[in-house]
Amino acid sequence: MKKCCCAPTRHKPMPPQRDECPCCVEGMKDVLAQLNGKEVDIATLDQTGLGQGNNNFIVGTIVNDLIVTGTIPGSGQNRRSAAFPICNVVGVRGDALKNIHLPAIDETCDCCERSITSFLQRIQGQTIDVDTLATGQFNNVQNVTVDDVGKGTVRLTTTNETWVVNSCFISGIFGFSL
Repeated sequence: MKKCCCAPTRHKPMPPQRDECPCCVEGMKDVLAQLNGKEVDIATLDQTGLGQGNNNFIVGTIVNDLIVTGTIPGSGQNRRSAAFPICNVVGVRGDALKNIHLPAIDETCDCCERSITSFLQRIQGQTIDVDTLATGQFNNVQNVTVDDVGKGTVRLTTTNETWVVNSCFISGIFGFSL
């Protein structure tokens, strides 16, 4: 049975069988596991709380296969531990993402991820604009190159920035040519 975690703000009502989830988390989990001890910005579906968005999150371990833990730097009450359900992680941004390996594309996730992955493979190498379901710096990412495509993930780059975004949370792609 594949591991699954549905983002409740996107998929209502929740499916009766958790293994028939509309979005796979395996790709983002693989990316986050490679970042243990590294500093990134992390975006989730709800970025209203402290420590989300532009936050210098130091990635820790994956707990129960579906939660990423880590630390938000700072002093006093600003420095604190944090945990995010991987099914709600829209993406990560930072220098540590330049050389990580995106997970191999396979047929295990039959969800919205598969169609967007195929489309991104088709436009790989192009410079585009991408809208996601996050806010702030992850919402409208402009003039990025589709650098690499993996299972449920895409690496987007500019000269100075690198993002890895969960394919399921892409809400629009603009400026490509077929």
